[in-house]
Amino acid sequence: MVHERLDEEPWGDLLDELRAICLDLPESSETINFGNPWFRAGKKPFAIFGVRDGVPGISFRADPFARELLLDDERYFPTPYMHRHGWLTLRLEEPVDWDEVEEHLLDSYRMQALKRMLRALDG
Repeated sequence: MVHERLDEEPWGDLLDELRAICLDLPESSETINFGNPWFRAGKKPFAIFGVRDGVPGISFRADPFARELLLDDERYFPTPYMHRHGWLTLRLEEPVDWDEVEEHLLDSYRMQALKRMLRALDG
């Protein structure tokens, strides 16, 4: 099955912010999977940008205890196909709280990163 690549142009500013956060982490990279930008800690994904029903969102792996609390907020929903692995999606509605986004992405990175990456991060 071929997935159409996401048109990044309407979401350029959001993607620039996400890239600034994600690609600053040790051994992180960006790939395109299923048409969307995925951010990886080594080989493991820790963040995925996508658009659902015209609304942009960032998916990330969440701590099991935090997941239940976050799902009480209507901006969050279980990530399709990945929710059983602990992933949530945050709708990036204006105004975006970038401190909140960065906190989730850093937590997700920490869950996916290798020990050497965490040592480099905590330096």
